[in-house]
Amino acid sequence: MLKSKVKISKVNNLTDARYFAAMGVDYLGFCCNPGTEMFCAPSKIKEITEWVEGPGFVLEMDGWQNEEDIFGLLKTGLGQCLHFGAFSTYTTTFGVPVFKDFIFENIHNIDFSGVDFPVLRSEKHFSELTTDDIMECNQLITGKNVFLDFHFNVEELEEMMDALNFYGLILRGGHEEKTGVKSFENLDKIFESLED
Repeated sequence: MLKSKVKISKVNNLTDARYFAAMGVDYLGFCCNPGTEMFCAPSKIKEITEWVEGPGFVLEMDGWQNEEDIFGLLKTGLGQCLHFGAFSTYTTTFGVPVFKDFIFENIHNIDFSGVDFPVLRSEKHFSELTTDDIMECNQLITGKNVFLDFHFNVEELEEMMDALNFYGLILRGGHEEKTGVKSFENLDKIFESLED
């Protein structure tokens, strides 16, 4: 059991998917933006998810997709949730839980309405947050299902969990060194800190 919810973004290989599922994460996200580095084609998502049990599967989109295309992807049954980027402006209800990015630096314009899992993103490293930043962040996230997508070092994770009352954490998948081979040393340490 982990101390917070965890969503993995940009999974594109079975090695990552199986590792994160074994670690007990709640969601695996797959980038559905064709032409981007971490794009995972529907056929590949199907191939990966058939071998994984436990996490919910999230279709990640930057917000420029046609709504019909999104409904088409959902009809394939490949994902149970959607994750939209900070610039998406959909007003449609897609009938599944929605993650949406919000930029911490644009904090005064934030409206979480209609979003099941707001994701607070920042280019700032956790160590760069001021006391005021932390207070402001906690005012926004306390009592809501907010996931944090901040840069942090493994050594800072305990401090970050003590300072910020977040519901969940965003981590990322990455490329394999070769098929079936990847080092998870850094992630192992993160999950050790997250173990309840």
